[in-house]
Amino acid sequence: MERNTLFEIPHIRLIESDSGLYCLVVEDTELNDYVEDFLWDEFEYQSTSVSRHDRKTPAIYCNYFDANFSKERLLELLNQLDPGEVARIYKLNN
Repeated sequence: MERNTLFEIPHIRLIESDSGLYCLVVEDTELNDYVEDFLWDEFEYQSTSVSRHDRKTPAIYCNYFDANFSKERLLELLNQLDPGEVARIYKLNN
């Protein structure tokens, strides 16, 4: 499955699959909660899947959006995330 990365900072990226689905990939539960709170007023995930390879690695969240969301608005909001705050939250558990 070919993926096109639309946004990326350490531990967070927005990808578009070759099938046209959009997924916000977030490493770590605490960081995913932070991103959800940051985006919640304008975006709700259609579905979320979580994977974890072992207890020593952070959980990886794939948050999928439905076809009707505004990609431009999502990118605008993601660009407002503070990479320093993202790194701080990620380091809480990792």
